[in-house]
Amino acid sequence: MIPEKFAVKYRKNASELGYFQQYQKRVQALIGADQTERLVSEALVLITVGGNDFGNNYYLVPFSARSRQYSLLDYVKYLISEYRKLLMKLYQLGPRRVLGTGTGPLGGMPAELAMPGTDGGCSAELQRAASLCNPQLVEMLNEFNGKIGRDVIIGVNTQQMNLDFVNDPEACGVCFQVA
Repeated sequence: MIPEKFAVKYRKNASELGYFQQYQKRVQALIGADQTERLVSEALVLITVGGNDFGNNYYLVPFSARSRQYSLLDYVKYLISEYRKLLMKLYQLGPRRVLGTGTGPLGGMPAELAMPGTDGGCSAELQRAASLCNPQLVEMLNEFNGKIGRDVIIGVNTQQMNLDFVNDPEACGVCFQVA
């Protein structure tokens, strides 16, 4: 078991992979190169795209730099292409079991539901962003796996999972009983 002080915490910035490399070096100093390589290749790595990218970089402020630079469709393509580059670099660092998730139902986040003028409803524009991003993400991950010749990254359309749960919870194994 890895001591808590060596646990990796997710940070959204350009040096994420640098932190992962630092982590590998610290672990290697403890357990050696072979054991570290094995640990990294067998670990389950979670990586997510979309939520902060849309919320903070595209929609947070009216007329953000990204929203002026890209249409929503083009921004989704840009995100997916950047994510692909990040995943290739991650793959080169050794993980072989990666869960790649998109964004959940952005327009239905509690902060969005509480916005004035929404009457407690979801933002159609934010929902649209998620519905455009997630299928393209899963498609890109399938292509990525095909390119490297093995299923390393499993894509998860988290928005669809949430919608499936809301629309048919019993199909997801949740049963409600009225007392």
